[in-house]
Amino acid sequence: MIPQLNVELVLEVLEAAAVLVSAVAGMIVAANKGMDLVGTFALACVNAFGGGTVRDLLLDNRPFYWMQHWEYLAAILAICVPFVYSARIFRVASAVHRRSVIVDALGLALFTITGVGIAEAHHAPIAVALLMGVITGTMGGVLRDVVVNEVPDMFRPGGLYATASFAGAIAFVTSIRYYDLNYGQAAFIATFVTVLLRLLSVRLNVAIPAPHWVVPSQMGHNSERASRPPADSEESR
Repeated sequence: MIPQLNVELVLEVLEAAAVLVSAVAGMIVAANKGMDLVGTFALACVNAFGGGTVRDLLLDNRPFYWMQHWEYLAAILAICVPFVYSARIFRVASAVHRRSVIVDALGLALFTITGVGIAEAHHAPIAVALLMGVITGTMGGVLRDVVVNEVPDMFRPGGLYATASFAGAIAFVTSIRYYDLNYGQAAFIATFVTVLLRLLSVRLNVAIPAPHWVVPSQMGHNSERASRPPADSEESR
C-alpha cells in the first residue's frame, strides 16, 4: 500500500515542475518570434506564471507563487541566457521543440493539478475547483499567445486543450473525493488523462465538433502550428 503523501509537499513539487516545463515552452515560442533576451525571459515568465497568477487573484491567495518563490525567476533567467546566446543550446532547443507537444501537454497537466489542489485547499466547491484547474492550466498559454499576437490555442478549433485540462481536473477531483486516493495517485491519473487527450488531439486530430463557420482546412492549419519548429537561422541566434 502506498503511504499517504504530504499534500503541501506534493503541490510544491508539481508546481515547480510545471513552472520549469512551461517556461521552456514560452522560450521556444519566443524563439519562433525572433525575440531577444528580454522578450524571451518575459514570455517564459508569462507562460510559467500567468495561469497561477490569475488563479491566485480569483481565490484571493496571497502571496502570489512567483513572489513567494522568487528563485524560479532567477532559474528561468539562468536558462534564458544560454538559450538566447548559445547556438548549441539553441539547436538543442530546436530539437526539443519538435517534441514540444509533449512538453506542453505535461505542463498543461501539472498546472491543472496544482490549480485544483490549491482550490481544494481553500475548500472551494467542486465546480470552482474544476474551473481553477482549467484556468491554471490554460491561462498562461492564452496570455503568451496574446503577447505574441496569436489567437490562443485554447480558442482555436482542432485540438483538445481546455477540454483535456477539464478532463484531467475531473479525474483528479474524482480520484480524491470519491475513490479516496492520495494526492500522488490522483495526480498520476490526472496527468495520464490530460496528456493522453492532448496527444490524441494533436497526433490523431481528435477534437470536439467545430463551429459551422469553421472551414475544414483551418483545422489542419491550426494543428500544424503547434508542431512548427523555430527558424534555425543566423539571425535567430
